[in-house]
Amino acid sequence: MQHRKPHGLMSAYRLNIVLLSMFLLLASFLLEGVSSAESIDAKIVRGKSIHVRHSVRRGDSYILISKQWTGTSSNWRSIRQYNGNRRLLAGSVCKIPYHLLTSSHKLSAITTLFPSDKFKSREWWHKVSYSGETVSSISSWLTGSSKNASRILRHNGLKGHIRLGSWVRIPSDLLLDAFLEDENGESEPSDLSFKSDSQGSYASYKLKKGEALYSSVVVRYTGKINHEDVMDAVEQITRRSGIRDVKKMPVGLEIRIPTDLLLPKYLPAGNPRRQQYETKLKEVLKYRNVSQAKDLIGVHVILDAGHGGADPGAIGKMGIHEDEYVYDIACRIRRLLVAKTRAEVHMTVRDKKKGYKVVDSKRIPPDRHEVLLTTPEYKNSDARVSANLRCFLSASIYESIPWESRKNNRVVFTSIHADSLYPALTGASIYIPDAYLSRKSLDRNGGIYDRTKEVRACRPIKVSYSERVRSEGYSRDFSFELISSMKRHGVATLTYHPVRDRITRGRREFVPAVIRYNPVPTKLLLEVGNLRNTTDCQRLMDPDYRERIAEAYVDALKRLYGRTSNTIASAD
Repeated sequence: MQHRKPHGLMSAYRLNIVLLSMFLLLASFLLEGVSSAESIDAKIVRGKSIHVRHSVRRGDSYILISKQWTGTSSNWRSIRQYNGNRRLLAGSVCKIPYHLLTSSHKLSAITTLFPSDKFKSREWWHKVSYSGETVSSISSWLTGSSKNASRILRHNGLKGHIRLGSWVRIPSDLLLDAFLEDENGESEPSDLSFKSDSQGSYASYKLKKGEALYSSVVVRYTGKINHEDVMDAVEQITRRSGIRDVKKMPVGLEIRIPTDLLLPKYLPAGNPRRQQYETKLKEVLKYRNVSQAKDLIGVHVILDAGHGGADPGAIGKMGIHEDEYVYDIACRIRRLLVAKTRAEVHMTVRDKKKGYKVVDSKRIPPDRHEVLLTTPEYKNSDARVSANLRCFLSASIYESIPWESRKNNRVVFTSIHADSLYPALTGASIYIPDAYLSRKSLDRNGGIYDRTKEVRACRPIKVSYSERVRSEGYSRDFSFELISSMKRHGVATLTYHPVRDRITRGRREFVPAVIRYNPVPTKLLLEVGNLRNTTDCQRLMDPDYRERIAEAYVDALKRLYGRTSNTIASAD
């Protein structure tokens, strides 16, 4: 007769086995330096060598593992050799060396092993966390070559030895593409995988709890924010994904995004559009402001309040007129700069009745008193002509500024507007000039152009490609500083891609005219909110909120011109 253990004893026995197994698994992670906080299982050996560990399943092969982790099946022999040419058995571990990983897996491995690492102020901040780390190994992981170690040493003022707990900064122009910033100024791993069906290639995304198709997928991955464009993208994606009701989508549902809708940064490695984007980004990231100016001495700020006069701009919820509210914000920035800094302020627009007086009330009555300060003044009767005249006016102001300020990049142009986007979007955003899309020259003749002094003096405006690349770099630098400052001051910003280098309308992409031709190197167009969104309109009607926008702008300028190589950003 077979004797059975009592039921309670058997349950206790099984529980002990489970607890022991969990303890051993946790101990192995702690002893081997493996982090399980992320979905990737990464290990560092003696502070120098990194690999990820793949749990082998039934049916796995070196070819399948190679394709999953390196993006191609051609690395299977290297992976097999790295694993001692052992056969793969279900339940065993296959190690994949770091240098073979795809960009997204490299990023995941680094952020798993070094959770304090971050991209900040155009540099990757790496915290030395393991005994045995060297600048050469750090350089190899983050730049792809140990040969960049000498430059990293010089950049950090180091002689060779690095201490545990210290920070090592890697400049953006050295970084592998995986660690480059996105339009938010942050590195962002993608949750996309790429597949194909009868209609061609597409990006696959698994919907997460609480996510909506519009914001979590369309705005994030396609970059579309115009109402008509968002709706068109939603229609394409729902049709491709077989979704009948966007309000009844279960968690984990596969969303199929046609690859031609994706932003270049989200395309697969090797895609021509992504390669072009990454090539230009590396060019642009070489340029950042290094000029310092205590109390903004020698800094010249050209403030351009959008629209005005005969052109009210967008008319938002509750009937607010764009031109009146952005003019008030420009006046508030001017007031703070004059009162609290030694910067020189140049306004392009003036209200002939109230001057530059700020309005401390929720309602700002619409009027037609604003004029563009060209010679003679222009009443903005034609928005396109006005945009061109603002470029010539800015060029004239720029040429009048002392050479010392221009040489040291101490001139900033900012055009202030309010956007009209997909109604659910909320917060401020910034446009900077894409070097490819910006025009190399602006020349206008006849009529108002011939009668305007600034046009006659400055035409044609010519900007070379190298100057446009440098301008995009400087403008991007200030834009990220401004976005960070707005967040510190409680000003809402777009959740995804608050800094953009172009406007998209259907298949047309362009840079706003006022910064497309503008010769000032550091230039941006600030959209302070979405006038189709009720919350944003209520914010802009609050004079305290408008003051916070102004304070954020001035604070960003002070930080831009108050940075040193040691105080560019705090990594803590």
